[in-house]
Amino acid sequence: MRNEAKKNKKSKKSFSRKLVGFIIVLSAVLGWSLICAIGALQKFDYRIYDLLLGFTKSPDVRHEILLVEADNASTSNDSFQEMRTWPWPRNIFANALIRMKEFGAATAVFDIEYLSPSSLAVNEDAIIEAASSFDGSRPEFEKFVRDNDDYFARAIQFFGNTWLTINTLDIDMKYTDEEIDYVKKRFLYDVEDKDDLILKYFRKSRIDSSKTSFLDNFTTEKPDWDDPKFQKKYLIGFSPAMHQFISHANGAGFTNVIIDMDGTRRRIELLNKKDEVFAGQLAFAPILRILNPDDIVRKKRALLLNNCKSVGGKNISIPLDTDGKMIINWLHEPFVDSFRHESMYFLAQLDELEKNVVLELKSLNGFLTSLDAVDIPSLTLTPLESAASVKKLVSDYTDIENFKEFLLSKCEGYTVDGQAIGGGVEYSDYVQYFQARKDFFEGVTAFCKGKVLDEIADRLVTIRDYIDSETFDTIQTELSELFDTLSSENDLYNSIFTEKKAIYANSFCILGHTASSTTDLGTIPFERAYMNVGTHANVYNTIMNEDFIYPVSWWWGVIIVTVLSIILIVLPAEKKAFMQNTTGVSLVFMAIVLPVILMILFKVYIPAVTTFLIAFTSYLAMTIYRFATSEKDKKFLQTTFGAYVAPAVVDQIVKNPELASLGGKSDNLTALFSDVKTFSGFTEVINNEEGEDKGAERLVAILNDYLGVLSDAIMDNKGTIDKYVGDEIVSFFGAPVHDDNNAYNACLAGIRMLQAEHQFNEENKHRLPINPQTGEPFYLHSRVGLNTGNMVVGNMGTEKKLNYTIMGNNVNLASRLEGTNKVYGSWIMCSESTWNAANRGENEGKIVARKFDCVRVINVKKPVGIYSIIGLRSELSEKRIKATDLFNEGMKWYLNGIDTPEVPKNPEDLKKAYELYKQAYELYPMDESSKVFMERCEDFVKNGLPKIWDGVYTMKSK
Repeated sequence: MRNEAKKNKKSKKSFSRKLVGFIIVLSAVLGWSLICAIGALQKFDYRIYDLLLGFTKSPDVRHEILLVEADNASTSNDSFQEMRTWPWPRNIFANALIRMKEFGAATAVFDIEYLSPSSLAVNEDAIIEAASSFDGSRPEFEKFVRDNDDYFARAIQFFGNTWLTINTLDIDMKYTDEEIDYVKKRFLYDVEDKDDLILKYFRKSRIDSSKTSFLDNFTTEKPDWDDPKFQKKYLIGFSPAMHQFISHANGAGFTNVIIDMDGTRRRIELLNKKDEVFAGQLAFAPILRILNPDDIVRKKRALLLNNCKSVGGKNISIPLDTDGKMIINWLHEPFVDSFRHESMYFLAQLDELEKNVVLELKSLNGFLTSLDAVDIPSLTLTPLESAASVKKLVSDYTDIENFKEFLLSKCEGYTVDGQAIGGGVEYSDYVQYFQARKDFFEGVTAFCKGKVLDEIADRLVTIRDYIDSETFDTIQTELSELFDTLSSENDLYNSIFTEKKAIYANSFCILGHTASSTTDLGTIPFERAYMNVGTHANVYNTIMNEDFIYPVSWWWGVIIVTVLSIILIVLPAEKKAFMQNTTGVSLVFMAIVLPVILMILFKVYIPAVTTFLIAFTSYLAMTIYRFATSEKDKKFLQTTFGAYVAPAVVDQIVKNPELASLGGKSDNLTALFSDVKTFSGFTEVINNEEGEDKGAERLVAILNDYLGVLSDAIMDNKGTIDKYVGDEIVSFFGAPVHDDNNAYNACLAGIRMLQAEHQFNEENKHRLPINPQTGEPFYLHSRVGLNTGNMVVGNMGTEKKLNYTIMGNNVNLASRLEGTNKVYGSWIMCSESTWNAANRGENEGKIVARKFDCVRVINVKKPVGIYSIIGLRSELSEKRIKATDLFNEGMKWYLNGIDTPEVPKNPEDLKKAYELYKQAYELYPMDESSKVFMERCEDFVKNGLPKIWDGVYTMKSK
């Protein structure tokens, strides 16, 4: 009976513990599921997803993708004034399309909206042509005006496979019913969507996006989300490119991207419903044309493309998330390093070179025609072959241009059935036109390589006695210069043409704006300011590679973790503490590892935050329960959690209590001082803009953020922040944790500080005051001084106030070297002791530096050898490294003779040094240090050398 009672008691205790465990698990599941369902954990899931995506293999890049960009090279080049302002005249894009057709590009997708007509423009080519052939008669002025819209529309059709945009918002553009009907019938698709999922989820996503972004920020009263008028304007609008253009295009797609609630672009809607037909996303629409599926079927969690004819009848299933979007499998690289990029500048440059070649041919034709027409009775002159050749080339080009105009005149648009009006341009027309252009430039090349100059020279020699010497010399010089210019321009044209033809051939080109002035930016998992033209490239790359992310609903994760929690938390509830701890940790471990494995190995994503929180809180709550009911469990809890909550600093103090006591020790460390250049001027400008009170607040806010990024760079490289003195940072390396590489890490920290500073200035230039002297943002720049040597480090102060700091002469020297940068025009200066310690062993050669002379700083009698840190060799351009090598070679000549100061310095050494400094400066003009030493050399050569040449510069002030 006693054993039976004991057994029953044990059974009841076991049941009780299991029941408590079950209640704990159920509570965790219900509680966190409710929180997840209302979206409170969504942002955390986004962050986890971004992290996991970074660990997956970056997608392969489709070689055919080519981003054709209106970039900084296009918008800042003085040679092309039309490209210096945005929007560009449409003739630029028309010319680009015609040139891309000649290169053999397969597709041109415009990530640029053309919603309204542009003004008439001056036809500069016609004016130049009229001026070059002016015969005194009245010109046809109507030819001097160009309708760029008409030219662009015809170029769109001339290229052939051109795709324009549809905006899915109502942006108050006026369209006729016929125009909207044209787009629907010609460019929109039939999709099997029995449950109307596309429109349902499109509206839901647009409402969610609007609620959390645009409308919440810019409207004083919240709209009625179900109001049909509101939905028409903001949710289901339809604004295609203007009819004049889209009627000449091969297709169209919508560009709108609905961002996630944290402002990041991760997903894309592929289809949007308009009445009973469907528009494709800008990159997806041409994909449908390429794959040519028999039918498109929208399922709840997939978009099916059945029997895609271009890939052998393959069925392609595109996975969708719970909101009906495809998750974009982004390339992991920044925008500038992803895909192939081509600047529109080169297309415009080719057009300009072609114009120059033709103008030079016409000028040469005039010269040679006049020379060939010379009639001297006493001489028998045969016609110049070169005159006939150049005349034919000019005539051929006129025929080519006329043929081009003829072909463009045939580009009258397409009917609603996609038939070219009037037949359009035939394939044979393209072949004939481009072959004529090829023959023309081959003819120009042959002409330039012929014996033109020899024939002209012979003719000039023949008639020399009949013209005065001055006229003879003028003709000879001008003809020679004109021919040389023609040859060089033609060679450059052929070189660029050959290079770009290889790049553009068969490419899927996406045209968009990427100059630094653009606002067409967005945030993606790998970059905060990503050019949105790259979004369409990533969509194309994801689908065509079939390299998809497979999203799984969060509740599947909840079901799995619930089952695991019952197995690993509830069932072992009566087991010993060790077993319960093992199973509980296993549950938390699996809640972390399983989503990671699924994502990294299989690209299957299950939202992990809810599952982790259920597992962790279940384990934690069960552990606390055991702690409250068992002394053994209390000890277990202390053993389990004690190591996880102690910060690293506290851990050091716990292990070494003497660290908290007063006093210090001497150690070989590296001190780093940084100070902001012209900080007083920066402060004055802010105060002038804001007033002293508001200026102080703004100054502190900017300075805190700025010093924060610099401090992060220090700490990320094992540095310790000592103190902040106004705009100055005092830090050191090698303590409290000993570091044999403290000199190298200090130099690396200085490099990272300048890089972080550059990024800070770029990201915060809208916050910075405007420098009245330049009209640009008043950027913050800090100089850095480094010195390595014995220093006292430890807690200084009193029992009530301790400060872990460094002190000593070597610390002061680092501060002096920071100020010495100003004299040498450098940014990171270190002592010879720092350089020798940093540039040795496995770190030798990693850092690039310039050796300076020796300097005698304030209050330090002994001269100090100094170096200017440039950067990491692996991160510097070849030009920058070459400039540094030239500078260091110059420094050898500059310091030559310091070992024998009693022997007079040879001025020739300084002249050699000057030339090398000059070469370094020309190679890298931003290098102020080269200018400093050039000026010193000039001064010594001009005013005489010091009697004792020791290569020491004495500082007069900081």
